[in-house]
Amino acid sequence: MDPRDRGLLYPQRLPEFHRLEPSAQLSHAVAWFWIPEWNLPAGHESRQEILPFPACNLVVEPHGVTLVGPPTRRSERVLTGSGWAVGALLRPAATAALIRRPAELRDAELPLAEPALHGDVVAAMRDRAADPGSRRARAVERLAAWIEERVPVPDPGSNAALANALGEALAEVA
Repeated sequence: MDPRDRGLLYPQRLPEFHRLEPSAQLSHAVAWFWIPEWNLPAGHESRQEILPFPACNLVVEPHGVTLVGPPTRRSERVLTGSGWAVGALLRPAATAALIRRPAELRDAELPLAEPALHGDVVAAMRDRAADPGSRRARAVERLAAWIEERVPVPDPGSNAALANALGEALAEVA
């Protein structure tokens, strides 16, 4: 199994799913960016079962921005109509930089009041004049810039650097 397929039980049920790698200068904060997009006929739904994955996500959707904690159990999301999300699978150093008590985010979601980020990503994703790849890349660039402004590169040997190293080690054995 490709480690990047973790978390999605039935990825083929998503009409479109894209993963983009972070830039080298952001790899301390983001494992990868992900974008599902769907446009389902009226009356149809796509039931997405999501397996637990020990990481947090920063997600921008048409209705807002959310910091999503690591789940401890399977969850489900039912897609209907049309929609999208632009998310970043965060590395441990990023989570600690974005929330004071990361453990409180387990099995929880925290809405973030970030109207500029939300507006930038929504504008990029709704730009139908741009080709889909450019539209997605621009949305990820906006999200990446927001994260880069808030998550410093951890000092070698710091708790943040050690947390990232532990996360990498756990991902290799899982």
